[in-house]
Amino acid sequence: MSKPVYAIPPSFRHDQIDYDSTAKYLKYLESKNATRVLTTAGTSQFNLLSLEEVYILNECLVRNFNYEKILGLPSLSLKHLLREINKLNRLDASNTKLLILFPERYYSDEQIIEFFDEVCKTSNYPVYVHGNPIRKGMGGVYEYSNELLSKLSKLDNFEGMKEEYSSLDLAIKSIQNLDLDIIVAGGSMRRFWTLSPFGATSFLTGVGNFNPTHSEEFYHAFNSGKYDKCIDIIQNIETPLFNTFMKVGWHASMRAALKNEGYIFEDRKPFVTLPSKQIEQVIIALNKII
Repeated sequence: MSKPVYAIPPSFRHDQIDYDSTAKYLKYLESKNATRVLTTAGTSQFNLLSLEEVYILNECLVRNFNYEKILGLPSLSLKHLLREINKLNRLDASNTKLLILFPERYYSDEQIIEFFDEVCKTSNYPVYVHGNPIRKGMGGVYEYSNELLSKLSKLDNFEGMKEEYSSLDLAIKSIQNLDLDIIVAGGSMRRFWTLSPFGATSFLTGVGNFNPTHSEEFYHAFNSGKYDKCIDIIQNIETPLFNTFMKVGWHASMRAALKNEGYIFEDRKPFVTLPSKQIEQVIIALNKII
């Protein structure tokens, strides 16, 4: 198992991106032994950021976190994506990787391989695919197959995937026998526990975003074969928190919790404003795990 990965949400102050609060949060995670952080379309709210602000957020990780950074980029044409990659190349950052979305409809494996081949050749950093479902050109939805991932794994500079499969069965079929770092989405140790025998190597932390100790203890227990400890963390720490946060909405709960801890100052519209009763529920659940 690789170390767990902490997804970083942006903070805003007076509707401007709040660099200082994010830097403070990164230093908190680092002080609690976190060694991998990531920006990504959902948690990092790329849909609410300009390209310049995405760059500022990624630069904040580079400047304020001493360990591994996985820098996400929005869904862009190849031309505009390569432009953004070259901007990040100029940072000459150490211990840094990129997380890339395929921006178009799926027509063939070759279309995606050609895209990532260009990305891998341009990037000075190892490349991960953000494995979200893709609309098919002929209708329906495509999810990254084991065959396509196997082909991508042979590209120089291609290193892994943040998986987002719609079902565990499909994930199990798709990630087996790959020489890749497979980061489990959903912020769930439970999902990692299920997928680890089939090729998952890490997970987005979820609970660890508020108290990294739980994610780091799970990591050490798993790698030491102390599986009873892993199950205890899932059942008595993760599950009760998720029961509350998922009823309210994960991202809304996450941001409310990090506001309470002083790592997010404001949201940006049209992000939801939670009623005070739901915020109270979030804080009660939060206080049980910090």
